[in-house]
Order: sequence, then C-alpha cells, then structure tokens
Amino acid sequence: MHSEVSRRWTLGELAAISRMSRSAFAAAFKAKVGTAPLTYLIEWRMSLARDALRGDAWSISELAAATGYESESAFSTAFRRVVGSSPRHFRNTARERTTAGSS
Repeated sequence: MHSEVSRRWTLGELAAISRMSRSAFAAAFKAKVGTAPLTYLIEWRMSLARDALRGDAWSISELAAATGYESESAFSTAFRRVVGSSPRHFRNTARERTTAGSS
C-alpha cells in the first residue's frame, strides 16, 4: 500500500500478496494495526494529502490522482470525511498559518 498509494487496491489483492484468505488477512491486519486494511489505506492517503496540501507543489486534481482517486470530486469527498474540511479549505488554512507564523 505504501509503495503504490495510487493503486486501486482491493482486499483480495492485499490478501493474495500475503498468501491469506481475505477474511484471515482482514482479521490479522486489524489485530496488528488496529483498523481494517482499506480504512487504513484511506487514512494513509489522507495523511499524504494533508502533507502535500501544506505546500504548493500539487493541484487538487493532481493530488487526487496521486492518491488513487479517479476524480477530484471523489478525492474531495473522502478528504472531507476523514479530515473534516475540503482540500481547498485545508490548503488555505495551512497557508494562512504559514503567513501568520512568518510575520
């Protein structure tokens, strides 16, 4: 998951890599990590997105594709669900904090 964050992972693919059944993999992953595999993947993607949005290198559309979303809309919906604000609002707030901190 970490090395191919933009890949459209399925539970079956992750289980196959681990040479486990889907249910056994999901249970083992949750026991070890504390959350379901695909929930972890979403949280990891949003962590990467938050870091990227603190800079100016990526457009929202580019960031959506880089984190495995087919559209900016799908990415924005997931980001809002996990982070609590839209990607644009998050970026603007981060910029305001940076500007205020450098004054």
